[in-house]
Amino acid sequence: MPHILLTGAGFTPNWGGGLAKELEGDLLARLAPHEQLRRLVQNSENYEEALGKARAPGYSGVGVSAAQLTILEEAIKESFWAMNMALGQRVSMYLSGESKRSILEFLPKFDAIFTLNQDLLLEFHYDASHGPSRWLGSYYPGIDPEIATPLGAGEVIRVERRVGTIKSSDAHRQPIYKLHGSVEWVDGSDSLFVLGGGKEAYIQGKPLLRRYSDIFSEYLREPRTRLMIIGYGFADQHINQLLVEASQSNPSLVLLC
Repeated sequence: MPHILLTGAGFTPNWGGGLAKELEGDLLARLAPHEQLRRLVQNSENYEEALGKARAPGYSGVGVSAAQLTILEEAIKESFWAMNMALGQRVSMYLSGESKRSILEFLPKFDAIFTLNQDLLLEFHYDASHGPSRWLGSYYPGIDPEIATPLGAGEVIRVERRVGTIKSSDAHRQPIYKLHGSVEWVDGSDSLFVLGGGKEAYIQGKPLLRRYSDIFSEYLREPRTRLMIIGYGFADQHINQLLVEASQSNPSLVLLC
């Protein structure tokens, strides 16, 4: 009976990470010298929609050059890094007022963690071996290095981790699958940082992320799988489709939201 967790954007704000609108405020400040891009973000539902328009100017009718697209993409990454710097200032992942029932004792209960978040909260502060845990720690399959080095408060550094190949599973460590990549992941062509429109097509073009999606789907189809969802607003149609298809083909699947 697999027990898996899926987290979305609403998970990180518990530890000071910004919600979409808060991150958008930081982004707009960075785009102040670029009036057209700033107005594009302001006139869109959110920064992801603005990025989608910029990436498909012929379809969207937005006149954004390749150079402007690069400026927008880099500004979004910088906003994420600013959030990471704030997350890195935390002492731990303990929630205020916690005593014995720590989040750090809850997360290791899952056979695998899947997340749509690209921030570094878990890399900075999560230790799957905490408390009465069966794990020696956690790892990020297919990333070099697979085991993130925990950082102490204030020790945030900007790093890059390269994409490799998924090896055989480690029975002693809890796998963490970042379904939309991460702000510090790169492969031979560009970053693995899934934002904006066309997420499904982008994921299918990246072997590691495509394999992550397949692994998530495989878990969902295992008999009596228990999936807990925290902080996901069901705005990603490719994720919703996986959940719908799994619930139709696997009547023993249980979703806890």
